[in-house]
Amino acid sequence: MENLLYSLPFRLFGIFLLIGWSLLLGWKVRSPDSRPRLSGRSILGISFLLFIGIRLLYAPNREQNVDTSTWIATALTVGQAGDPLSTLLNYSDGRPLAVLPLAIAELVGIPLNYRITDFMGVLLWCLTLWLFWRILKKYLAEETAVVLVWFPILIISTVFNHDFASYNTEIMGNLWLITGLFWILNLNIRSMGSVLALGFWLGCLPFVKFQTVPMGVVFGLFCLWKLYQARRWTAIPGLVGGALMPVLLLLLYYGSRGDLDSFWGDYFSNYFVYSYTTQYSALSTGDRFSPVRVVRYLFHSYQLGLFWVGVFGGILLGVWRLVRRPVFRSTDQTERLWLGAFWLVASFYAALQAGNNYTHYLLFLVFPGLFLLAVLYEIHGVYWKWVGISLSLVVVQASVNGFFRKPLPIHPGEPLFQAVSAEIQRRSQPDDGLVVWGYVDRLHVYARRPMGYRASDTFWVYYPTSTQPFRMKEFLSDLERNQPLLFVDAMTPRISMFADEAFEFENFPAIKTYIDRHYRLVKTIEDVRIFERKKK
Repeated sequence: MENLLYSLPFRLFGIFLLIGWSLLLGWKVRSPDSRPRLSGRSILGISFLLFIGIRLLYAPNREQNVDTSTWIATALTVGQAGDPLSTLLNYSDGRPLAVLPLAIAELVGIPLNYRITDFMGVLLWCLTLWLFWRILKKYLAEETAVVLVWFPILIISTVFNHDFASYNTEIMGNLWLITGLFWILNLNIRSMGSVLALGFWLGCLPFVKFQTVPMGVVFGLFCLWKLYQARRWTAIPGLVGGALMPVLLLLLYYGSRGDLDSFWGDYFSNYFVYSYTTQYSALSTGDRFSPVRVVRYLFHSYQLGLFWVGVFGGILLGVWRLVRRPVFRSTDQTERLWLGAFWLVASFYAALQAGNNYTHYLLFLVFPGLFLLAVLYEIHGVYWKWVGISLSLVVVQASVNGFFRKPLPIHPGEPLFQAVSAEIQRRSQPDDGLVVWGYVDRLHVYARRPMGYRASDTFWVYYPTSTQPFRMKEFLSDLERNQPLLFVDAMTPRISMFADEAFEFENFPAIKTYIDRHYRLVKTIEDVRIFERKKK
């Protein structure tokens, strides 16, 4: 099947299909009443079907990105837990709401693999894009709104930069943000309950992904502005109080369990160190936000370059026209222009501030870019040539991606992954905990064994940062509390990321003492050692 999918005739067929549909969308922008007479809703539905079909065809049942394995491991651990809520809160790397859809799947009896997880990610994308289309069509013609939604569909359907396309926390992050924006733009400011609920929704963003907080702050300030304009003074404390409520509820939850250290350590201090120090990236603050880095970051993958040109080029053109001839038709347009601008700046900040050029961070730029472009279309009046230029650039990028699309390479250590996973399954039951020393999250997925420690890998334990003492204490505490059956030492560069002799568990006396006391070596497969917990 893979030979057929990646054969030149099949790839060309896919390219022509996408080009043909793109031409139809562009034609409907220019002549909405022309044939075929399809509503915007129908066109959007067909676009989603194309999106789902292409992604399903090309979704491999293999790890595309290590983060996907992390979230699957978390989900299957929640699915087998006696206390799913506590497990979701503690075993999700501080992002329980990002993992929630996968955890629900496991809880209802859907065993996740990489292909099913990718399919769930596509469905979440469709939901996000549908909400975004509903936002845009309030201000633009339905056909133009569909074209703007079609831009990311074209790219995500064809990109084979797997860090960008695989299931990641940005998917739920964007869904949460777009839902919040839809809510704000349709908010009944006379209803205290609606304002309080919106505040609560925005306050949940740190528990979706910490990087979404700057965008949430922008949305919250915009909502406060709308309340101020309406002189809804009593609703302002409701919005702020609702936003603080998720943190307060979790504080009460962890406080009642006498475990506030885990709350601060797992949710906040670790991400502060990751984002605002040089412990995980040597780039200085100036280098992180330099224009040179911004350009290099946007264009470091040839599979995305023309998409950014189409979106940001259209924005620059619109801003240039606006500077030459201000043509605001309403205060609402001005407000949404500023909202889009601040949202985009906050998204750039979120993507850049950690100092790591991970491609999936760029997903946060997609929606503010399209929203700002839509506002400029509305202000100037939609010229089909303007839309056509941006659409053409994105279509060319998608065509390049489709032509050069290649299958996900098989990891050189795949035979070792399979052998170790088979041994894990042979020596344990489905509910027996597994701890992997190293950065090899896929072992949990291959073996379908839950996490015996609150992370699916031990990177945070052995990597030298200011949070290491806390992580090491937490690691030993989890080993004692959970008493996982198997401890797998996979600290080998053949299958583990960031493998180094200095990170071997024997170099950490407290951990070595614990393993020597409670575990015995039962199997060595090449350079991977499997330890089993001693019977009492």
